[in-house]
Amino acid sequence: MLDVTQLQQLKRTNISQNHEKTKERVTALWHGLKIKQKQAIRELAGTTAQPIYRTQETGNISARMTLAFAQSLGVSPAYITGEADEPGECTEVAIRDLLLKYGYRALVASMEPVKRKYERHPKTEQKEAPAEVITDEEAPADESQSEPVSQLPPGNDALTAEDLQNLIFALYVQSKAGIATAKEKLDRIKLIMLS
Repeated sequence: MLDVTQLQQLKRTNISQNHEKTKERVTALWHGLKIKQKQAIRELAGTTAQPIYRTQETGNISARMTLAFAQSLGVSPAYITGEADEPGECTEVAIRDLLLKYGYRALVASMEPVKRKYERHPKTEQKEAPAEVITDEEAPADESQSEPVSQLPPGNDALTAEDLQNLIFALYVQSKAGIATAKEKLDRIKLIMLS
């Protein structure tokens, strides 16, 4: 489920698929709530009651408001937007589907637990074995014909391309969350990569 800071990242553009159904359903859901439940929805959406009343009048609803209603009431987001006729339930899959449908791929990635792939690599035999002695006969005739080494040597401090990508993505998510040090680090990485 999404928290307030994640919901704040959502745009306030209309995602209703059927304005009349959205208008009816939001009105029915809202009028059946107690004051504390209404307050919980407003707090989760980070808004006042005005956008809710506007939805009741026009049938337009944002992704932020849709997910605030869905999560608070346990109703499928597709039911609120008019895509489904049954209330269903609010599941992680339903939330991910809605976010992916409207282009919030980065937010979906931040919802998933970070999978760490830090494995201990046993020492390779190359490190334990003595270095081979190459005679003049076995040496390559031209230095330019030998292939350059493009990977870091194996060891505890070697990072794979996937590790680097995960680190940069983590900094990106942190900078979007407003962490100043992460933004500074990300800017430094950009400068290094572009120079």
